[in-house]
Amino acid sequence: RSDSLTGHGYSTRGLGSNAAALAYSDRLQKEQRTQIKAISAELGVTLPVRYQFTIGVNGVATSVPYGEVEAIRAMDGVESVYVENQYEPDVDEPNTATAGTMIGSYNAWADGYTGAGSRVAIIDTGTDTDHQSFDNGAFLYALKENAEEAGLSQEAYLASLNLLDVEELAAVLPQLNVHERSPQLTAEDLYLNEKLPFGYNYVDGDLDITHDHDSAGDHGTHVSGIATANRYVPKDGGFASAAETVLACGVAPEAQLLVMKVFGKNGGAYADDYMAAIQDAISLGCDAINLSLGSNSPGFVDPAGSGVAYAERLFQSLTQTDTVVTISAGNAYSAGFQSATGTDLHRTSDPDVDTVGSPGSYENALTV
Repeated sequence: RSDSLTGHGYSTRGLGSNAAALAYSDRLQKEQRTQIKAISAELGVTLPVRYQFTIGVNGVATSVPYGEVEAIRAMDGVESVYVENQYEPDVDEPNTATAGTMIGSYNAWADGYTGAGSRVAIIDTGTDTDHQSFDNGAFLYALKENAEEAGLSQEAYLASLNLLDVEELAAVLPQLNVHERSPQLTAEDLYLNEKLPFGYNYVDGDLDITHDHDSAGDHGTHVSGIATANRYVPKDGGFASAAETVLACGVAPEAQLLVMKVFGKNGGAYADDYMAAIQDAISLGCDAINLSLGSNSPGFVDPAGSGVAYAERLFQSLTQTDTVVTISAGNAYSAGFQSATGTDLHRTSDPDVDTVGSPGSYENALTV
C-alpha cells in the first residue's frame, strides 16, 4: 500500500534519469511481485502480470477469475481490485480548415513556437510511419532551416533541442512497460528515426504500429497529423511547404512523435494498455500525451468496482506534475447514449447528464 512515485513527491520531469525515483520504483515493483505471489498461492493459480504501475498509481494489471475478485480484495496488502474497461477510438469527421485560427497556432508559429524540442505521445490506433507528413528527411530539413535562422550550425541546434535518440531510449528502456512485456526488444528495435523516435504496439505486444494488419482504422494517423504533421513534405527530389502543397500541417510540426498503439489485432483499448503507455510516455520525457479514445457515456454511477476508478486515480496523481494529458471529450449526442443501462436512455434515479465520455471525464484530463 505504499505511495506511487508522484504520491511520494517525485516530479514527472526527468523521471527517467532520477536515480532516487528509480530506486523507489524498483522497491515498489519488488513489493508488487511479492504480493502477486502471495495471491497466487492463496488462489492456487499463477496470476500473469501484464503491467506493473509505479508512477501515478501503485498497482498491477493481471488476469484473475472474476469469481475471485472479492476474495483478493479481502487479502492483506490489497487496497482494492478493479475490473478494467475497454474503449473505442473517438472517431468523427472534423472540419479542420479553420482550426489554426480557432486555437491560435498561426500566431504561435509567427512567434517561433513550432514544437521543436518537444516530445508528443499519441496513444491511439497507430500511425502510417511511411506517410509523407512524417517523412524524416523533411523533418530534418525544417530543423536545418531553423538552425540557419538562429545563426547556429545544425549540430549545435540539434544538440540544443535534446531530441529523444536511441542512446537515451536504451538508457530508459529497462524502466518501461515495453521491456517487461517484450524483453527481447532493444532500443534499436523501438527507434525508427528522429521524427519517430519510439513505436510500440501495447495491445498486441509487438512492433506493428501501422494500420496494415488490423481493422482498428487510421484514426491514429489522423490524430498524429493534427498534432505533429511536418512543415515540409518531399517533392521532386526536394521539399515543399506542406501547407501549400498538401494543405495539411500539424500544430507542432517540429515536435517528435512517439507512436503508442493501443488498438490492434487483439482489439483494445483496455485501460491497462493505455495506462502502461502513459507511464512509458512519462518515463520517455514526453511533454504532451494524447488519448483520442473513450466511451460515449461517462462511466458507471458506482465506479468502485470498475477500472474507471483506478484509471482516474492515475490522472488525479498527475495534477501537480509537469505532464499534460489531453483526452477527447467524446462525440456522444446524448448523455444516455451507450450508457450502462443498455437502453440508450437516462437512469430514472441518480441520472448522469454529462456527455463527456470517460476517460475524458476524469479529473485532470485536459479535454478537447
